[in-house]
Amino acid sequence: MKLNCSKCDAAYEGDKSRWQCDCGGYLSYEFMPIFTKADIKTERHNMWRYDFAYPLKYEELSTTYNEGLTPLVKVGINTCNLYAKMESLMPTGSFKDRGTVMVVNYLKKSGVEKITEDSSGNAGASVAGYCALAKIPCEIYVPKATSKGKLIQMKAYGAKIYEIEGTREDVAEAAQKHKESYAGHNWHPLFIQGTKSIAYELWEQNNFKAPENIIASVGNGSVILGLYYGFKELLHNNQIDKLPRLFAVQAENCNPIYREYIGSESNEPFKATIAEGISLRVPNKGSKVVQAVRETGGEVLSVKEEKIIQAVKTIAKHGFYVEPTSAAAYAGLESLCEREIIKANDHVIWVISGNGLKANAEIGMLLDK
Repeated sequence: MKLNCSKCDAAYEGDKSRWQCDCGGYLSYEFMPIFTKADIKTERHNMWRYDFAYPLKYEELSTTYNEGLTPLVKVGINTCNLYAKMESLMPTGSFKDRGTVMVVNYLKKSGVEKITEDSSGNAGASVAGYCALAKIPCEIYVPKATSKGKLIQMKAYGAKIYEIEGTREDVAEAAQKHKESYAGHNWHPLFIQGTKSIAYELWEQNNFKAPENIIASVGNGSVILGLYYGFKELLHNNQIDKLPRLFAVQAENCNPIYREYIGSESNEPFKATIAEGISLRVPNKGSKVVQAVRETGGEVLSVKEEKIIQAVKTIAKHGFYVEPTSAAAYAGLESLCEREIIKANDHVIWVISGNGLKANAEIGMLLDK
């Protein structure tokens, strides 16, 4: 597998434990598969029906929940033609399973005996679940303030947990000291090769057309960039006529990608946010997210804490119990509608990235406010 650096164009091949370039840049495994509708394995009711477009094939897997093919559900609120992509129904409760299944199978096939991950919660739960299924020991480094529901989930799977004081970056630094076993989802080059499966599913669920607009919360860009790469592949293969507009939403309390998008030179310090899943102060793929959003004609948005809290309450009353990180994207959609960037009857897909059951205690406190 050949890996290319995002910064200096260095290339690496054959080093299965490498997750970063010597210059500090992240590594990408980018290839352009040849794929048409005829290549869909219709007998598979999971993300592996599109494995012709992946670096790993279904037959190569030793560990899988038969994940993916999550429902696309009509949402009876808001003025636009809104549908929810229910990633909250993935095996461990978040979209992270798409990337994790790719990484864990690749590493297991490579003979790795232990995996170390850093996470704000969902990725840790996902890695812990897949490692339990694969019978690979794992260590998860998390911030002290991680939702208790996510911590319990990781511990139940048998992961060894290290709670770290400080920022999300301090957590990553602690985990990355274990270079031989480190496979952080924000760094491993195969992770986005898994998350791009969302694009292929949406293409098929939308009658083999690209949706008009897609909105998702963004911390480091695993959803947005997965969508971007997946739809770029479909466009290259003449399976769609144009890319969907991609809208990426950050919490105002921690919005480095938004600041880059608007060209802000603000030095105002970041603060904690209820949307813990996107609380990343130094996203290594932030510039790529900005590029993807601009190329598709979308936008990076920043939403206030009170808007996220209100979104949690509003959408729950309409049947969608989601964690605050996912609610941030809905709050962003409300802003787009108010500004008429999204107009009445426009087709929009909202990616629900994580299940509200992971944050019961935190949501309970919000409901009391």
